[in-house]
Amino acid sequence: MSDPFGLRSLDPAILASTPGMKWQAHPGRLAAWVADMDFPIAPAISERLAAVVAHGSLGYPHWGPAPSPAGRLFAERMSSRWGWSPDVERIHDLADVLQGVRIAVELLTEPGDPIALHTPAYHPFLNSLREMDRRIVELPVGADRIDEVASIIAAERPSLLILCHPHNPTGHRFRRPELERLAEIAEAADLVVVSDEIHSDLVHEDPPDIETDTETHIPFASVSESAARRAVTVTSASKAFNLAGLRWAVMHVGHAELERRLRSFPDHFFGAPNLIAVEAAVAAWTDGADWLSAVMEVLDENRHRLVDLLEHHLPGARYTPPEATYLAWIDCSHLGEGEVPRDIFRERGVEVSPGPQFGGEGSGHVRLNMATSPAMLERIVATMGGA
Repeated sequence: MSDPFGLRSLDPAILASTPGMKWQAHPGRLAAWVADMDFPIAPAISERLAAVVAHGSLGYPHWGPAPSPAGRLFAERMSSRWGWSPDVERIHDLADVLQGVRIAVELLTEPGDPIALHTPAYHPFLNSLREMDRRIVELPVGADRIDEVASIIAAERPSLLILCHPHNPTGHRFRRPELERLAEIAEAADLVVVSDEIHSDLVHEDPPDIETDTETHIPFASVSESAARRAVTVTSASKAFNLAGLRWAVMHVGHAELERRLRSFPDHFFGAPNLIAVEAAVAAWTDGADWLSAVMEVLDENRHRLVDLLEHHLPGARYTPPEATYLAWIDCSHLGEGEVPRDIFRERGVEVSPGPQFGGEGSGHVRLNMATSPAMLERIVATMGGA
């Protein structure tokens, strides 16, 4: 099988020596936890960064008016890829997506205020809300539960919704009818919607035999005029192109009051764009399509192969291939390993993310990172099973 980017031929010894959190935080174990890929950097990114360094200057960049070139490219990319045309004047460069979420929470709500999000939830969201003394309002995941979402929001009256779109850790893909209903709910409840769309490039296409909509990702802000007015969109090239360590993200603020408050702060109050990170994002979004396409092929193979691997090595574990992301949400509650099955997998030599980290609904679950070679994924699951 063709492997032009070396995605299928990863060397376990080289992976184990890779610097960074994923492989060094838990030495001696196979790393399948934090959402970093094992894949080599896209050549377009490596070449662009090498050219920047070879030019010999890492001083202050001269980009002209804000946002950065990556921020402006974000607007172009949203228009060409998803049919949404963000206002460039409302684009802000950030260090990461979580910073944008925290800014919105801090500037638009007060301690004690209820904040809604779908659970299980990306654990830094939960941790941030607890540390900021906000009350968490849990919403169920799934288009078939949208009426429950409406009832909970009407009863709890949150002022802000954090929408993880696509959803981490379940891999749920929000399709147009569900987003339209969420927009109606937000309008009725006067909700600000902070939409984290960092996984938007990692949506899997439906099989050709399934009749469904042909849209892979739909920005929440594009759903309606009402949605656009109350949306805060945060995203980055970092998840799809494995650039988290470079620290760049982008925020588009459709909500007028948040935009006004942001503009009231001094220039660079929330930080300034990272030169290297901006160059990497531009390279990824300009010349990284072939690499990303190859990555998606491997991820698609892995998400389906995992069904058989679990049946063979961990019979009783329950898993549905995600519609997006490279994260597998696995119910291990029938394996008899208690609320935190991560512990037994640790003992056997694999580091996965513990389900309870993602909220109460994570009891008995683990989150498994599938962004590795098919051979490495097989080794990981076999080791989890005690082989």
